[in-house]
This record gives sequence, C-alpha cells and structure tokens, in this order.
Amino acid sequence: MGRFSRPTRDWFLGAFSEPTPAQDGAWDAISHGSHALVVAPTGSGKTLAAFLWALDRLLVAAPTADPELPGLDAAPADLAVNQPAKSSAKGATKGRRPRPPKRKTRVLYISPLKALGVDVERNLRAPLIGITQTAKRLGLPAPLITVGVRSGDTTTADRRSLLSNPPDILITTPESLFLMLTSRARETLTEVDTIIVDEVHAVAGTKRGAHLAVSLERLDALLPKPAQRIGLSATVEPRELVAQFLAGSAPVEIVAPPSRKNWDLTVSVPVEDMSDLPAAAGAFDSGPASGLQPQASIWPHVEEKIVDLVLANQSTIVFANSRRLAERLTARLNEIYAERQLIAVGGGWDDASAAGDPPSPGVTSSGVAASGLARPGLATSTATPAHMMAQAGSTTGADPLLARAHHGSVSKDQRALIEDDLKSGRLRCVVATSSLELGIDMGAVDLVVQVESPPSVASGLQRVG
Repeated sequence: MGRFSRPTRDWFLGAFSEPTPAQDGAWDAISHGSHALVVAPTGSGKTLAAFLWALDRLLVAAPTADPELPGLDAAPADLAVNQPAKSSAKGATKGRRPRPPKRKTRVLYISPLKALGVDVERNLRAPLIGITQTAKRLGLPAPLITVGVRSGDTTTADRRSLLSNPPDILITTPESLFLMLTSRARETLTEVDTIIVDEVHAVAGTKRGAHLAVSLERLDALLPKPAQRIGLSATVEPRELVAQFLAGSAPVEIVAPPSRKNWDLTVSVPVEDMSDLPAAAGAFDSGPASGLQPQASIWPHVEEKIVDLVLANQSTIVFANSRRLAERLTARLNEIYAERQLIAVGGGWDDASAAGDPPSPGVTSSGVAASGLARPGLATSTATPAHMMAQAGSTTGADPLLARAHHGSVSKDQRALIEDDLKSGRLRCVVATSSLELGIDMGAVDLVVQVESPPSVASGLQRVG
C-alpha cells in the first residue's frame, strides 16, 4: 500500500483488513505502467484493483482552484486603450481571467453489459466518498472526481451534458464507444490514460470483440501516447491469447494468483424416470374445456420444482437461456405461487406452507411427490406449462408476486428497481438471461438455478459465481 497516496491508503486500510492476492499483483503491474490482464474469482476485488490506482492518480494530479488575484477581473485603462480593437463578442471578456481548460475524461471503463456498467458506477461511490472525506480529515486537497455513464440507455440530454462537461471516469459499452469515436464526443477522450475492459472473456474471440479492438486502436490514434489497458475476468482461457487480444503486440503482464473455490453444485431432474413422462402428464390435465390435451412434458415438473426451491430460500436467481423463456417462466412461477396461496387461504394447507416454508421431505409444496407423480388426495397445479403458453395466448402474471424477469429488453429503470428489490429482500426471485451473468454485485444470493444447460462452460461458471 506504500505506492498509494496517504488518503487512499488510509481509506483502504480502514475499510479492509488487507489487499487480496489479486489486488497486490494487479497494483504491482499497473503502478509500473504495464498493460495487465487480471484473472481472479468473483469477489476477489478485481474491479477495485483496477480502479483504485486510477482514482489515486486522479486525486493526486487533479488541479486545484487558483486563488483569486487582485487586478485580474478588469484590465488597466492604459492597456485597454493600447490593445487593438476586437469584435464586440470578444470585447465583453477582454481583460478578464481566461477560463481554465475544460477537463476531459481520463479513465475509460468498458463493460459488455449495460447493467454491469450501472452496477460499477454505483459501487464506485464508496471509494470516491471515502477517499475524499479522508483527504479532508487530513487537511489535504480533495478535488471532486466525477463519474459518468454512456450507453444505449443514456438520454439525449445526458449525452449533451457528457459532451459539455466530460466526467473524469466514463463508463460505457463497446457500441457506445464506437459511436463516440465517430462524433464530436471523441474530443472528450483525447486525454484518456487508462482503459479498463471488464469481463474481457465475454468479447474476446467474437465479432463484437473484433469491433472493440478496432475502436481501441482508433482511440489510441487520438492520444499523445497509447493508454494503459487493463483486462478483468474470472474465467478466461487461454490467457495468452486473451492478453494478445487486449493489447495487440504490446507486452501484457498476466496476474493470476492461485485460488481455490468450493462448489456446491447439484444436477437435478424433477422426475425419477424421464422415459415415463406420459404417465405423469395426467397430473397436469387442464380438462376438456381447455381444448388442450395432456402432453408428456417435463416442464410442469420443472416449474413446480423451481417454486419449491425459491420458497425454501430468501433470494434466488434463475437463469434462462433466452428472453422468451425468461418471461414465460416468470409468469408461470407467479401463477403457481398464486395458486398455492389461494389453496392455503381455502384451508387446504397448513400455515407453514402458506408462509412459504420448505415442504416436507418427499413432497413438494404443490402436493406433488418428489418423483413428479400426483399423490391421491392432494391438490395439484392444473395451469398450462410455460412451453404451451404461447399457444394459449396467456402471458399474464398473477399476484402475489414471487419472481420478476430481468433481461436487455426491460427498461433501465425497471432493471435497477428489480436489482435493488432482490438485494434488499423485497423480491425473492429474479429470472434472468445473461443480463445478470457478468460480475454484477447482487449481494447475498442464497441459490442460483440454471434452467437447461448453460450456453458454454464459461457462462455456467459466471452464473454460479
């Protein structure tokens, strides 16, 4: 920690007991000006490792306001007479102090997800406020460090504000960076000295990553010297190729301290015999009036099992592989939960089940045995499973609310509200796509459920982590 200024050092040691191995290695590479690829598990402090050195440099190098000097507000009379005449627009400010040069963006953070960028912007508030207050307490200068977000969710008014008053730290996405480089906004990036690419594995080796690599080279062409690049990832292989993607032919220091993570994984099939699905289909027969024939599908059992798992925990994230499945699954989870609540109010269930307590061993909360077959005398759900909802034209959820969907088509404000509700405990379950996959801090989540196999091994590791 001796490489940091005193306010930064005092704040960090007051907030944390000691740096993690990933932070130590990252600061050693970053402080020497090297490009760095930091590979460490989720929760090891990678983002703070990348940002803290940049924050410290901003605080040390930030200009302080010059004291007002007498005699500069108006020019002396003889000087005003001897100066050549200028246009009326400039004459109004003749003899006054020149305006200080407009500050430009120094740190550029690139996130593959809009939600991750918003989460990082929120998490930066603690170190910014903490370091600033520590500097004031020590009687040292405490310049204001500003943070801005530019993404597809940014309004036109906010974009104009970012153009007229560039933030010291800009959080953006690869696509928004490209748009900035092709507009007047590129002038605000001519003093960037640090580029942080988070979750670099999500773009490396893809067309989106190739597009980002071209944008980074275009940005370097605007700068007096190439900016320092820092890549962050929890799951990336092979590291040497990703390091080459990050900085091209320039040398990159790979920081990958050894780490061990304990996994608690269960592969669950909600029926004992998947070859006997036709026999289990009768438990979810909607009757002749529905016009739907019982189908040999595992989905009704999957939905009931997920509701059981959600009710047995305080906070759960369910990952689906598409927005369509996420919306349908959310609607079904809410409908099943509402049916159970209705049955409980009718007196068919005890108070423990009504309160959402875990079901007794071998029996789910809907009265279906763990094998997926209906037990005589117990109520079962007869609602249409998620995969059949499109045929029936039913997409409406039901109160009380158990789960909400989170994906890229949900508005920015709604996504932020859903994330906050899950963190605070007001919402028990979120059904998400990859929008919550990449390093977003969701607090203490009790359970993660992956419906169907994940798109890739890296994606599965990210979702579990």
